[in-house]
Amino acid sequence: MRFKTILIFLVGIALGGALFWIFTGSPNDREETPPPLAAGKPEWMAAPPADPQGPAAREAQDEAEDRALIVGVIGPETGTEAKYGLAVLEGVVMAADQFNARGGVRGEKIEIIHQDNSGGSGQALDIVSAMIEKKVVAIFSAPTGWSTFAPTHLVNQSRTLFISVGTRRKIGRSGDYIFHFSLPDEIAVEALLDYATRKMGYENFALVTSSSYDYSLSIASVFKQTALRIGSRILVEADTYNTFSGMTDIGNVLAALKASPEELQAIIFTGSALEAGQLARAAKDNGLNLPLIGSEDLFSEQFLSEAGNAAQGALVYATFAPDHPSPMVAEFIADHVDRNKVAPDRFTALAYDAFGLLSEALEVAGSLNGRRVRDALVNMKETDGVTGASRLAPDGTPIKHPHLYRVDSDKSGEKFVLVLENGE
Repeated sequence: MRFKTILIFLVGIALGGALFWIFTGSPNDREETPPPLAAGKPEWMAAPPADPQGPAAREAQDEAEDRALIVGVIGPETGTEAKYGLAVLEGVVMAADQFNARGGVRGEKIEIIHQDNSGGSGQALDIVSAMIEKKVVAIFSAPTGWSTFAPTHLVNQSRTLFISVGTRRKIGRSGDYIFHFSLPDEIAVEALLDYATRKMGYENFALVTSSSYDYSLSIASVFKQTALRIGSRILVEADTYNTFSGMTDIGNVLAALKASPEELQAIIFTGSALEAGQLARAAKDNGLNLPLIGSEDLFSEQFLSEAGNAAQGALVYATFAPDHPSPMVAEFIADHVDRNKVAPDRFTALAYDAFGLLSEALEVAGSLNGRRVRDALVNMKETDGVTGASRLAPDGTPIKHPHLYRVDSDKSGEKFVLVLENGE
């Protein structure tokens, strides 16, 4: 009896499965329904819908594309991060004014439109959508959060060039029309450590991070990998952040430096300019005459003022060298001071050069077609600008070289002295 019951149950399951396959198709034939987005997940993070057009139809649409000679700029113009958005906007406007004064694109001037994005992802999407509706040929964004990341699907689907100025994030893989324009950490760190080892004779380093600062940890990994590749040694690793107190603890770092198994020659520091100055001063006060080696974050007056004469001998890299002897740099700075009464920063300089690359691509392409302008942009050779020679690779990454500075002292105090220009 029990056997018959089990047999009937199994036959029922088999028949039910067969009927289900007959009416719904086999598992391999059925089209899967994509899972819904997680609650609260922004719409822009969803995968872009499939393009229903075939290659021929897309090519025809691409060829017929009608764009206007308008360039958009998005970034915060108010709020706590306004300095980044305004710097990028000023760089683009300066470059566009000069380009238009020289005749523009075949006699037509480029129009610049811009919008304040200090309100998050939704506002960024609205702004970029409106710019795409206006048929802009390209959009420049400030390096701040949503200004860079929110619009990626929109600009890719519309084949609108999108260049994030100054961001340290690798966003090129987001699509064929997405670029970031900044000094690549990998290139800069290699040039800096090569100079430190080859010119200064340094071999043994301490690596000091600041784990309360996300970028400190990411750039530290670049320093470690580069040091290993070129044959240098990192004998000590320490961190300025005390996880128990939640405060900066320079004393713990000094103890680690003094306990080094061999003599150290320099400290690679990846934290802020303020902490760098504190560390340099504390090390010198404790008899550790070790120059600091650091990223662009240390290329600041704050580091010099905080460290005092303990900053002497420090080596840093920079995107923009305001004391570079190039007439182009001198003209750029003079123009910026005349317009704004202050010297430009690196974000303004990068935006200025990024627009220069775009304007050259527009002339080479001979068209406002998004694909043709992009192809011209990624096939250009290195072009001189106020931040040095630059170009954009097909994968969306910039090819740039750093300026290297050493801190020297004279009667007026400590100052940065340019020792390597644009990687040469």
